[in-house]
Amino acid sequence: MSDFPSYNPQSRSYTPGSYAAIQAQTLNGDEVSVRRTNAAVNHTLRMTFISSTAEQQDEIFKHYGVNNRFQPFDLPSIVLQGSGLSFPSGYQWIYAAPPEVSYEPGSITISVELQLIPPYEV
Repeated sequence: MSDFPSYNPQSRSYTPGSYAAIQAQTLNGDEVSVRRTNAAVNHTLRMTFISSTAEQQDEIFKHYGVNNRFQPFDLPSIVLQGSGLSFPSGYQWIYAAPPEVSYEPGSITISVELQLIPPYEV
């Protein structure tokens, strides 16, 4: 397991997760909601990094190549520094999609979308 590269993003967008629940009707017609798990799912964190070198881009793409959606990883504290975000202990991140990159003269913009997953015990 490797941690995400230690870069401070220029922007972050966080969408909180929800609990898996099922809706059911009772015999008298009332509707009830039954939570199926204690783990909240579908937390999404989208970050944008702006760099003037290809080194940062390479590190992020190498990390994606090793971890992809299959190997969970942790985020270093610098990535969330100043955001006020905190997450349940034991949860880890996977990539929700491949990193996106755009080039402009003198800068490289990399967008990364991550999904928080609950811990699994086997």
